[in-house]
Amino acid sequence: MQSKDDILCILYTLQIIIGVFGNGLLLYMYGFNLVTGQSIRPIDTIFVNLFLSHVIMILFRGIPNVIQVCFQKIFLSDIECKIIIYLQRVSRGLSLCNTCLLSVFQAITISSNNLKWAVLKAKVPKYIVLSCFFMWIVNLLVDAVVPLYVTGPKNNTFSHLVNNLRYCSIDWHAITTSNLVMWKTLYDGVFLGFMAISSGYMVLVLFRHKWQVQHLHSTSVNPIATPETRATKVILLLMITFVCFYSLSSIFVIVMEKSKDANQWIIHMSVFFTLLYSTVSPFVLISSDSQILNCCTIFKRNKNFHPH
Repeated sequence: MQSKDDILCILYTLQIIIGVFGNGLLLYMYGFNLVTGQSIRPIDTIFVNLFLSHVIMILFRGIPNVIQVCFQKIFLSDIECKIIIYLQRVSRGLSLCNTCLLSVFQAITISSNNLKWAVLKAKVPKYIVLSCFFMWIVNLLVDAVVPLYVTGPKNNTFSHLVNNLRYCSIDWHAITTSNLVMWKTLYDGVFLGFMAISSGYMVLVLFRHKWQVQHLHSTSVNPIATPETRATKVILLLMITFVCFYSLSSIFVIVMEKSKDANQWIIHMSVFFTLLYSTVSPFVLISSDSQILNCCTIFKRNKNFHPH
């Protein structure tokens, strides 16, 4: 195995281990809250949906790369390639949609308390589960035709093969010349737009709150509760992390799609940055969410409690 493959093997393996552990831990914590009757916030449903999509992305995008890079084996059939590439794209879309949903939900939560916003804030939590379910349906449908352009490397029948992922082949030429790219770009753009607007609104609200406190020289007047302020800052941090890694990944994807013979390092960098948000985001939340820390404390107490 070449030295560059050794490095990639280590990077992918660490990403899978760390990413699955972080996302799996959060899923377990929220499940523990549910089973033990702890209070579940409406936003927790979005978090569960987000981290579940991250686990799917890490497993179905990371493991094939690990096997290919570490063991140099071509191991997938056409059907397996179609399923894996399809789930990769669906999970990536779900990550975008749920991150956007987090931003919009939190923006509504910290909005002003006038009558219109109060009515909206009362209704939004009732539609969280439906919204998460809708995200799954939409993303499953949006990428439903992608498997038509995917084949296993052992049975490459595409006449205009633009790129080979080593474990699967994708006909980027056919995808690019079809309307799929246009619709997918528009689809992603809509969610990125909502994310930008809601994030900008949250920054404005936080700035206004800080200015009011400084102007009044008192913390007694506080239009936003402290837990909401902390949650808003955490979600804004998640937004920034997502945009940074999504942008870097998209640059490599564009280069890969435009090149008829893409360098394997371009492909691997695209995968690495795509997985980076899924790997890092749960630890951003763990280090900042007081409810998760409280859940850890409760779990530890229950574990150490031995009834006589």
